[in-house]
Amino acid sequence: MRSDLATLTPEALGRLSNMGLVKRAQKEIEAGEGPSVREEPDGTVVATFAKENVTAKLVPGKTLKDTPCSCGAKIVCRHRIAAVLVCVAGAGVETAPPWTITIDELANWLGPRLAVVDAAEAEGVDVELTLRPPTARFSGCTVRFLAGADLAHADCDCAVKLCVHVPLAARAFQRLSEAERQKVSVQVRLGPPPQRVANAAALATMSTYLHRLLDKGITDARGLDQARSAARAAVEDCPWLDGVIEDLETQRGAWENRSALHDPGRVRNLLMEGLARIRAAGNGRDPSPLLGLGEPIRVPLDKARLLSLGARISAIGSARTLDVLFWDGATVVSWVMPIPANVDPASVIAVANTPLGVLAAGQVTSEHLVRLARKTIEIKRGTKTQVIPQGGQWSDIPSPVGFSGPSALLQSEKDRPPWFLRHRGRTEALRVIATPNKVQGLTWSPGRQTLSGVIEDDAGGTLVVERAYEWFAPGAIPTLIEALPKARYISGWFRSTGKTNVLEPIAVVVGEKKEAGVVVPDLMPDKPVPPLPVTAADVSDPLETVLLRVESALDTLAQEGVLGGRIQPLGGMLQSVGLRRLADTYTKLEVARAGADAMAATNAWADLAIAVALARG
Repeated sequence: MRSDLATLTPEALGRLSNMGLVKRAQKEIEAGEGPSVREEPDGTVVATFAKENVTAKLVPGKTLKDTPCSCGAKIVCRHRIAAVLVCVAGAGVETAPPWTITIDELANWLGPRLAVVDAAEAEGVDVELTLRPPTARFSGCTVRFLAGADLAHADCDCAVKLCVHVPLAARAFQRLSEAERQKVSVQVRLGPPPQRVANAAALATMSTYLHRLLDKGITDARGLDQARSAARAAVEDCPWLDGVIEDLETQRGAWENRSALHDPGRVRNLLMEGLARIRAAGNGRDPSPLLGLGEPIRVPLDKARLLSLGARISAIGSARTLDVLFWDGATVVSWVMPIPANVDPASVIAVANTPLGVLAAGQVTSEHLVRLARKTIEIKRGTKTQVIPQGGQWSDIPSPVGFSGPSALLQSEKDRPPWFLRHRGRTEALRVIATPNKVQGLTWSPGRQTLSGVIEDDAGGTLVVERAYEWFAPGAIPTLIEALPKARYISGWFRSTGKTNVLEPIAVVVGEKKEAGVVVPDLMPDKPVPPLPVTAADVSDPLETVLLRVESALDTLAQEGVLGGRIQPLGGMLQSVGLRRLADTYTKLEVARAGADAMAATNAWADLAIAVALARG
């Protein structure tokens, strides 16, 4: 049987049609009403449905939509789908990977479009390749090779017909070395190398604004409107720096309105992030990932399948927001929805007339999606959007999102840049981890109001699972107590605090095969908390204590001005816990403040803030 059909899984067929048709075809095959299949000498697969007197033909080199079926459907029908399912079930062959596509085959497939693709490559493009399954991720879209080297079944989720992404993805795979083909993922550059030098004038303008903001403090930033406008104009092609300005302005507005949204720690991190990105880009590093160069702001998608990885409720005052996290086949994207007051979030109707409780534990197929900057998704209303259940099939989610256990996750994190220099997306910290040994040692800390447990793997890797009680998700803790000991996979926010690696769970996969399902703790009803062992009172950690005091001092200066705020002398405390470099930097900050040297003080503040962030891991 033809090898190009071997990897057309039900999920892949769902992308080419819809999951409803796939499930109907599967049921008919299970009931003994599937087609009889034969292969002709030219490779055409002929599927005959005797009961309906219908014949479908799968012609080599043609898409399912373009292959003939006597039922007369002009779109992918259930007969074509059933024909593929029967072929795959009896194939027993290995599909050729995309890098086996030859240059001549690609040129013949492109025909007159070859010049357009050459021009796109000449501009330079970065492609992130996942080898198994073969997937190519561009800045605004994803190409999936649903049938390996068969270009007819290569699928791009952008809304442009005959786009350049599929042939560019094929070229990226062609250029992999033998060693690279054995890796999980590879970054490939097509065309000329990227611009290695950032726009010095833009960085200088942004730096001036941040330094002036630190000099005055965010509570006295009204006179910086002109500097802020100049900075936004200068970095309009640098989405990550523009995002820093936008978020700082949100914090300033929240402070002026005495809103609970204002967070001094968030102000500190934003100022530190902006200055760190400017320094790294100005030191000769590739500015594209540091500044977000080339990141599209809005990309309409043709047809996409979004697999939910759970959801998280957040609250500012009494206002609640639900963040649903989806795996789109290449990365994690976020969909955000406000929750009305005094309403059960799980019952709120979302898309396709589906309650949020069902959506957050299921999957979405739609032709009405728009991918926005910072890895968020917009789901528009339309008839071609449906929500269907899932069984927690998360084993195919690759690194740097999915991992087989703590050891693989922690090894991956060692090779990544610090959080403040990474992709500036809402979903950056989300991880999915398999739990073959389940979650063990659940305990409850009354003082911290926190549930804790441990994931261990056979290689000795350890990860702490931790979730604090929150008034807006009262059912989360009792649900997790029941689900974590039975977990097969857990999704959650990963953070490293230097000595401890923590996963804050947002969804748990429990059960096997047909009994498998996804549990979303934030959307579960409140119920009594089962009894648990109680942890002893937390012992004060001298290192943590001094780092918190330094962060408090940095917060004060960011709020009130780097020269005006009052801070404690902490150099001695830093020395006493062995943080000598931090102590020296703190002393430089104090000397600059004493000499009223605003530039030296803001530079020392940035040095100190970056050092503290790195010390925390």
